[in-house]
Amino acid sequence: MEISWGKIKWTSRRGMRELDLMLLPFVEHDLPKMEESVIADYMDLMEATDLQLVRWFDGSEQADTQKRRKMVDLIRSCHATRRGREGV
Repeated sequence: MEISWGKIKWTSRRGMRELDLMLLPFVEHDLPKMEESVIADYMDLMEATDLQLVRWFDGSEQADTQKRRKMVDLIRSCHATRRGREGV
């Protein structure tokens, strides 16, 4: 699979501060170290609406598929390791 990091970064820019603070560091620091299957699952997650993503990340709703639930958990876990270092 040909990975277009520019497309991934562009797709991850949602324009909502809450999402950008979670997604952009994940794409820059964590996702490049992961297997292609995880990258494909991430791109699937990016097909969700901003409202869905906010609800999934804040825990008020569960993602609509198991694959997306696992991806949300992974992003939240990576984000938790950066708390207080959001510029990282």
